Amino acid sequence: MNNQANFSSTAFQIPDPFQRKLLWWVPTLIWLMMLVFFSTDTFSAEHTGGILWNILHYFVPGISLHHFQMIHFFVRKSAHFCFYGILSLLAFYSWRTTMPRRARWSFRWSGLALLLTLVAASLDEFHQSFVPSRGASPRDVLLDMTGALFIQILIAAFTTSA
Repeated sequence: MNNQANFSSTAFQIPDPFQRKLLWWVPTLIWLMMLVFFSTDTFSAEHTGGILWNILHYFVPGISLHHFQMIHFFVRKSAHFCFYGILSLLAFYSWRTTMPRRARWSFRWSGLALLLTLVAASLDEFHQSFVPSRGASPRDVLLDMTGALFIQILIAAFTTSA
């Protein structure tokens, strides 16, 4: 009976502040790992094009190659905008937990989230320069940062006005 009391009191202890802060970085780190995976040959235009072609051709059997290429380009570039916007969002909350303040929004948190996103986007393009089926593009980094900045503006707008 005494062993049960010890087990239950130690099994569900509240983590110390460092562990809580570390837990808030887990989603950001997982998302970074996903972005690394998306940067591989598996997600090259050649591979995503075949999948998207099958989906679009099912719903729009007569789609022209020209229209498909436009849609494929838009989907891929939208993914850059959205996926790095999500990274920026996750990084904002990770930084907010790491460096707490009384405010709900801080320029420092947003700035650090944007910096982390810039580093990740730049490293992603650097990595893609070594993948034969991929290509590195500074324009993609700019698009990634546009998505990140858009999210940071939304966070600022909704947290400072509330």
